Amino acid sequence: MGINRLYQCIESRKINQSQARETIYRVLMDAEDECLTVSRILEELSSVYSKKVSLNTVYRHLNLFVSCKLAVMIQDDFKKAYYCLTGEKPLTFIICTKCNSIEKCSFNPSHLIDNLESSDFIALHKKCSKCRNK
Repeated sequence: MGINRLYQCIESRKINQSQARETIYRVLMDAEDECLTVSRILEELSSVYSKKVSLNTVYRHLNLFVSCKLAVMIQDDFKKAYYCLTGEKPLTFIICTKCNSIEKCSFNPSHLIDNLESSDFIALHKKCSKCRNK
């Protein structure tokens, strides 16, 4: 996995390499189990990339990642978009019914996965780990 998935996407689409695109991808890679909003991606980007990247550029690159199935975009109940990289299995998310945050979870029973092989992700609506502990 890793950055090679991005290079394969770029090559298959016959588009030029872009340092900004690669840096945005690395920001998502570094987030691991987190789902990031565009504002959070821009915040992280400004700390690791010396050039200014426009909001339009970030959205274009995120749309490329989603179209290449490198990432998924999931929206909370208020239509706020969150992005995270995909893996080998469909992702599962919890959308908190209290604070509306989105987090990845490890809910992957094999019988469910077998029936949903063509799915990109699954979303569950329940309290997140922070709200459950309050």
